[in-house]
Amino acid sequence: MWYYAPMKKNVFTCLLLLLLILGCEGPSKEAVAVPTATQSVSAEMATPASEPSDAPAATPEPYPANEQIFVSSVTASPTVEPTAAPTEAPTAEPTAEPTPAPTEVPAPKERYAVEPGVETVAWLSDTQHYANYRAKNLPDIYPVMTGFLRDKAKEMNLVYIVHTGDLVHVNNDPENWTTARAAMDLLSGIPTGVLAGNHDMHPDKGGYKNYWQYFGEKQYNTQECYGESFENNRGHYDLVTICGREYIFVYMSYDPSKKAMEFIVNSFLKYPDRVGILCLHDFITSEGKLSKTGMLLRTQVVAKCPNLYMVLCGHRYGFYTLEDAFDDDKDGVKERKVYEIMMNYQAAGKVGGGGYLRLMQFDEEKHEIRCLNYSPYYDDYDWLDDPNNREKHYEMDETSESFTLKMPWA
Repeated sequence: MWYYAPMKKNVFTCLLLLLLILGCEGPSKEAVAVPTATQSVSAEMATPASEPSDAPAATPEPYPANEQIFVSSVTASPTVEPTAAPTEAPTAEPTAEPTPAPTEVPAPKERYAVEPGVETVAWLSDTQHYANYRAKNLPDIYPVMTGFLRDKAKEMNLVYIVHTGDLVHVNNDPENWTTARAAMDLLSGIPTGVLAGNHDMHPDKGGYKNYWQYFGEKQYNTQECYGESFENNRGHYDLVTICGREYIFVYMSYDPSKKAMEFIVNSFLKYPDRVGILCLHDFITSEGKLSKTGMLLRTQVVAKCPNLYMVLCGHRYGFYTLEDAFDDDKDGVKERKVYEIMMNYQAAGKVGGGGYLRLMQFDEEKHEIRCLNYSPYYDDYDWLDDPNNREKHYEMDETSESFTLKMPWA
């Protein structure tokens, strides 16, 4: 049996190595002693070899699924190499949604701003205290008003400006006139019509002399719209196109003579296809009735001009909108409606009227004129919307402050 000992030694050594490997990889925490070469020889000499057993050798526990055994060609010891784990498809990182930019909320549109197709006619009247502001210790409001019209002309589609008189308060004070002229000069480039109020032509304080110097024909006849003049711009007419429709604005100063009234009638009849608007200083009283001059003009002018549909005036305190009607073809039916409108803010508040003016927005598509009142000095619409602002000495019709008119000519 001498040949069995080496074989036994080799088998024993292989089993120990295999157990050592399994012990390192397996769950057992016990150390396995590996005999040295000297110990193996001594044990071999001292202990006789056992008889070979027919029992099958113990099957080693399997390796983890991700490992395989390779036998090296250099050493009998098995070499364990880990198998690469199956490659998983990369998980796409979630794409962050872009943070939406904050939506800018547009500022509310001002009421004086209009949509395309709508055009504005601005109306000033009785600005006299603004021209006399130094004497009255008032704020300098006149250029605030006209500067506003200049600066916001594009937003308003401003095509024309009306002034129905009392440009100044003290006729014979040069400073009143230079103040008024400087403020109105801010409107250069925007077609404008003016007339003289009673303060602009006071017979005992210079008459028309200063009016003619500062607001005469030479100041306005270079405008493309300017028509014929009556007595150096004491009266005149302008030919204006608004929203594609042709208008004639006829002006006459305070206390018109018979000759002046004839000029008005002839001007309207000269352009029968144009919509007529008559601009005066005195026509309606503070009680909302026709004044003495108003009644005369109604019979001698308004009734005789079939294309005249609107009368604008100031002079008296407050605002009124009256409706009149005329039977032009004498068939017993009054088919022509005429609006007679007064607007004068000089009694509003303690600063000469607060800088309020009227904006008339012409809308041909809707066949209407929207009238609103705005003060660029106060940045406020409508004086009478505050009950505390009602004038105690003069009645003011709050329904005639902001309102809408149907175009009677459409």
